[in-house]
Amino acid sequence: MKEEHRKDETRKLIVETAMQLFWEKGIKEVKMDDIASFLSVSKRTIYELFEDKEQLLLEALKLEHKKMREEARKRIRGAKHILEIILILYTLYFEKLKMINTKFFKEIEKYPNICKRNREREKKNNKRFLAWMEMARRQGLFREDANFEVLSYILHRDIEAIISVKKQGEPSELGKYSWDELGRFLILFYLRGIATPLGQDVIEEYMKKNK
Repeated sequence: MKEEHRKDETRKLIVETAMQLFWEKGIKEVKMDDIASFLSVSKRTIYELFEDKEQLLLEALKLEHKKMREEARKRIRGAKHILEIILILYTLYFEKLKMINTKFFKEIEKYPNICKRNREREKKNNKRFLAWMEMARRQGLFREDANFEVLSYILHRDIEAIISVKKQGEPSELGKYSWDELGRFLILFYLRGIATPLGQDVIEEYMKKNK
């Protein structure tokens, strides 16, 4: 039993370390040897637990998504409005984006199975987002004539465009702005634009507290 527990702990440590290194340096640059050296374990130990780098990357992403859900649950406690919850989750998303080396976004495209899983996860998240937006409308925070499906499409498109610019690593009009600034601009352009006066007050209060 102790051996099994030790094995689980080692596996978790490898996954956490791999995710940290993938985000800091990109996927391609991080070798199994680097992870083994970082943890002072043998490469054989890693291959006994993971078939290959793709499996390790997949497990690392699963763990990170789990951590994000836990962090989200912790942050939304005490939120007064559903709009505040949307803003909190949006902020958490951009906090994560700015921690990731832009190489990561480009290199993950070489793993189609992982990309497919990420797209499915995004679809589920989008359904949840649309449900929250409708709930916020019922609370009088968004305009009755707001089309949330169109908003979701445009917002997703613009975030993808920002990531695309960032991952190219070349000077550009968007590239000169930080993730924090870009995230703030999108809130002002889209969420504030469809908010009622009450919703605008919630957004203004949140943004003052989270500059």
